[in-house]
Amino acid sequence: MSIRRRLIAAFLAVALAVAAALSVYFLTELEDYSLRKMEERLTSEQMLLSATVSAQMVAAGRSSLTDGQAASLSAVLESVDQTAVSRVRILDSDGVSLVDSANEDVGVGYSETPEVARALVGERSSTQRALPDGRVGISVAGPIVVDGRVTGAVYTSGATFSITTLLREYRTEVAIVAAAFVLVTIVLTETLARWLSRPLQSLAQGAVAFADGDHSVRVRPTGSAEIRALADAFNAMADEVQAALLELREEERRKSRFVSDVSHELRTPLTAIRGAAETLLDGDVPEEDARQFLSTIARESERLTRLANDLITLQRIEGATGELPLSKIDLEVVARQAIESLAPLTEARNVRVEVTGTAEPVLGDRDRLQQVLGNLLDNASRVTPEGGTIAVELATEDGRSVVRVIDEGPGIAEKDAERIFDRFYRAQSSRDRGSGGAGLGLAIVAAIVSSHGGTITAAARPGKGTVFTLKLPTIPKD
Repeated sequence: MSIRRRLIAAFLAVALAVAAALSVYFLTELEDYSLRKMEERLTSEQMLLSATVSAQMVAAGRSSLTDGQAASLSAVLESVDQTAVSRVRILDSDGVSLVDSANEDVGVGYSETPEVARALVGERSSTQRALPDGRVGISVAGPIVVDGRVTGAVYTSGATFSITTLLREYRTEVAIVAAAFVLVTIVLTETLARWLSRPLQSLAQGAVAFADGDHSVRVRPTGSAEIRALADAFNAMADEVQAALLELREEERRKSRFVSDVSHELRTPLTAIRGAAETLLDGDVPEEDARQFLSTIARESERLTRLANDLITLQRIEGATGELPLSKIDLEVVARQAIESLAPLTEARNVRVEVTGTAEPVLGDRDRLQQVLGNLLDNASRVTPEGGTIAVELATEDGRSVVRVIDEGPGIAEKDAERIFDRFYRAQSSRDRGSGGAGLGLAIVAAIVSSHGGTITAAARPGKGTVFTLKLPTIPKD
């Protein structure tokens, strides 16, 4: 069953149960009220007749009731205002009916009747009985006392409706009212159920669409607080799932491109090695040519080794699951250590390196950060002409420690600046696969900087040259 049908069934069941309970309660109260009023009226008649008969007997000087008084007792009954539904009997001291307002049971004894028996000993009592037709009969009996002695009794009785007779007599009206109540209840519960279930239906439709592949679908939080919270949770889940799927697609795209790039990078050295090896295997190769082929094999093998090492380094950095061994790092010290380790290379290229400014300390891995600066300085020394200068500027800007490496090379094109940190990308067309690195150095630099929570960018410097800007979070001050 749908939630709308469940709501309709639940509301209808509750409404019918409440209506039935209230009907039984009010009908019971009505029956009790009718019985009380009937008993009060019969008691009043009994008391009035008892007093009247007693007064008449005292006036006539009689001490007991006999058949000879039937005429005068009938006159007493006629003098008392009675409704047509009550029945009155005047009984003698033995409980025998002397006068009956219904003219049916004159001479009949009632001494075995409980209420009459109590009346003959001076007690007033009443009794309720179920009648054959389903109504409730009430009988009240009270003594007639003359000079302190019970000389007879007045026995009044009547009948009133019961719940059973009321429902039987008004069954058509009850059926119409019940049908109208059920119809109105169904209409109201249907309207209410539609209103309550509409947000859930919208949420269900959104979930189905999302499951079918439409990950852009979102639902509008409406309805009760619980349903709005559920809709918000669904939207948050959808955002996370969509982001995760986009990340997975991007990761698959990167992996596919990476495999393609690696395959492309491996093809050239492997082809060169294979060609040189096959030529040597053919024999009859002059010694000078053989040395050249062997040199090619060694050079390309070394290149493959560098490529493998760079790939392993990049994989370790990007795939690391543990935290970096962080410590307080002075970037000026790291920069000077990187310059010192590259001194033989920069001297051979006749390039000077200058360090200026200061920066706040950062948290990081000293070896990794030195690797970053070493890579940037190595690249800068390659493009800076002989006699040129590489500037390393340190600063603190907006709560971040900044290191700028500025060369005096030909500069970098805008299109290259956007992709220079991609794997296997070479900014200079002159650097083919036979010279320089494999295009992984700056990708490793970007990965190390990202693992430190920093950023790195490349831009052309006004005039000439390129500036690489590295920004790392400073250590918060107490």
